[in-house]
This record gives sequence, structure tokens and C-alpha cells, in this order.
Amino acid sequence: MSQIQDLKTLVGQLFLIGFDGLSVPSEFKSAIQEHKIGGTIYFKRNFQSPAQLAELSNELQFNCRHSSSPFLFISIDHEGGKVNRLVNSFTKFPGNENLGEINSPKMGFQFGAIIAKELKAVGINLNFAPVVDVNTNPDNPVMKGRMFSSDPEICGKMGSAVCRGIQKMGVAAVAKHFPGHGDTKVDSHFDLPRIDKSLKELEKVELIPFKRMVRSRVEGIMTAHILNAALDPDYPATLSEKTIQPLLRQGMRFSKIIFSDDMEMKAITDHYGEADAAVLAVRAGCDVLIYRGDNGIPVAAMEAIIKAVESKKISRAQIEASVERILSCKKNYAVQTEPVDVTKVGQFVGIPEHIKLAEMILNKEKLPDTGAEDSDM
Repeated sequence: MSQIQDLKTLVGQLFLIGFDGLSVPSEFKSAIQEHKIGGTIYFKRNFQSPAQLAELSNELQFNCRHSSSPFLFISIDHEGGKVNRLVNSFTKFPGNENLGEINSPKMGFQFGAIIAKELKAVGINLNFAPVVDVNTNPDNPVMKGRMFSSDPEICGKMGSAVCRGIQKMGVAAVAKHFPGHGDTKVDSHFDLPRIDKSLKELEKVELIPFKRMVRSRVEGIMTAHILNAALDPDYPATLSEKTIQPLLRQGMRFSKIIFSDDMEMKAITDHYGEADAAVLAVRAGCDVLIYRGDNGIPVAAMEAIIKAVESKKISRAQIEASVERILSCKKNYAVQTEPVDVTKVGQFVGIPEHIKLAEMILNKEKLPDTGAEDSDM
């Protein structure tokens, strides 16, 4: 059972919310303290330089967060390729497609380790990578270049290697997008994608990499805002108890954190209200709900979850179990004894050895094979 007793504080830990600006807005600082928000997510709008980002992380962890509250998840989508939030001075890596063609777990491990080293230098402790969706639809509008391969075994092998590299350097990795975003024709940022594959078909392709990620002890798995009528005719995976519980929790025995994809995507907001969607996602089994923050602090969502617990629509035990998972991960990845040393950031970001690996991946060259870092943990 979590040491946190106050329901509002428990529920606050389930929220990971973004904000606009290069420093922390006063209303966001107030929200962290009032609602005990569990973390934030950076986008390009938060980044000017590595030193500035390190200062921002320090401000969040040591000025905004109450000293008695758990450390914040400071997260980002930093995959390489087109989903590359940090540009100036940071190493610019190609997308996963190149890594998949090289098909070297050693290279994947080094790539993950370098990305994490650079993120950790600026106070980021959680990375929403790797993508382990399988490239089964060449016309996919949102996933092109972000997937390792059309071969699920390669996706699993390379995803595992990248995950191990990220986590070896002290940043939590999150595999995405469960149960598979590779075969969609619609971008969930703008509408609700629908696929129609039986569980048997998913088992043969889409679920293979996720099983490998679970074996590799990935700290988190992110759900997809995708409706698959064969699994659940009513709700997309993020909101679907019929998807998350039997496939991920029971079927794969995944015991760590389940993250929603951004709850402000139109796949959710155009079809479900803010409050209802939040309650559905938590009931389905999501431990952490992500909000980009374009609509401010999702107070209605927080209040709806509190009310759902009070009315027994969601059990308090479920919330406590989620917070236990969150605090367990934070203990290993988010605890900081002191602020990031802003003066030393340049020693870790965009250095020649990192740039050399990025160039090798761009040119699809393999590292010398010594046999190291080629197997699952």
C-alpha cells in the first residue's frame, strides 16, 4: 500500500501534464502544489538550449515541487528521426527505420544509452521511446519512419536493445503504442483510428514486440487511441478494460506502469468528454494519464477520478496500486539528491562520440560486433 493517504494527492500522481514556455508558469507551479501533479512532459515549446532546459528541470524539481512530495516525472517524446523534440546542440539521430535496417542490438543499445545520457544531463528522467509498432501499412500517416521494421521479431529485438540502453543510463523507457499502431490509416491526433484484427492476428504480429519489451523489464508501456472492434467494439485501447486487462496485465503479466497516450488528442476529445475519458482510462487500467496541456490543467479530469473513487466506481485499492507502481519507478529513476549541474551539461550533449554514432546509423553502418549487449536482460 502507498504511504500517501490523501486521495487528492494519490490522484495527482496519476497525472503528467505539459505547459507552455521556457520557464514554469505561475499557474503550473500552483497546480503542482495544489493538485500534487505527478509529472510533466516537455515539447519543443519548452526548449531553447540545453542549459535552459536543465534550469527548467531544476526549477520544477526543487522550486515547484513541495519537498515532502514525490519527485516529478520529467518526460519527453525523444525517439530520434521526426519525433525529435530537442534540436540545438543535442545529437540529431535518424529515425528507427535506419536502426531496423542495420538490425544490430549492440547499435540499438548504444543509441538508447546516448539518448538517455543527453536527456539525463538536462534533468529528464522518463522517455516515451522506443516505438515498437510493426510497420504493416506503408501508407500509415503518423508512424512512417518511426518503426524499426515490418518484421515483428526485429521490432522486438531492436526495441529491447534501445530500452536496455535507455534504462542502463538511468532514464525510464516507455514502449509504445499498445496494442499496435502500425496498421492504421488515420492519425489519432486528429481522429479515432479503427483497425479490425482478431486477437489471433494480433498475437502473430503486433503483440510480439510488446511481449519482448515486458521480458526486457521496460518500465512503461503506452496505450494507443485505436478502436479495434474485435477487442472492444465500444472503446479505444486507452479506455478499454477489455483490451488492457486481459492482454497486457494478465496475458503478458506486465506489472509496471501503463501510460495513456495524450488525452488531448482528438481521437479522445472529439468522442469522449474530458471527465468521462479520464475515468474510463483509469478504470481500464491506465496508471498515468498524459495531457499535453494546451487546455490548461485538467482539473475536471482530476475531480472526476476523485468522485469516481468516492462513489466506488473506481476502487481506492486500484488507485493505490497505480501509485505504488509510479513511486517504485520514481525511486529508481526520478529521485535527485541535488539539482543538475547546469555548467556541465555541455560535457554530455552533442559530443563527438555521440555524433559519430548518429552518422553511423544514418549511413547504416554496424558497430564492430563484440557480442556485448546483444541479449535480453
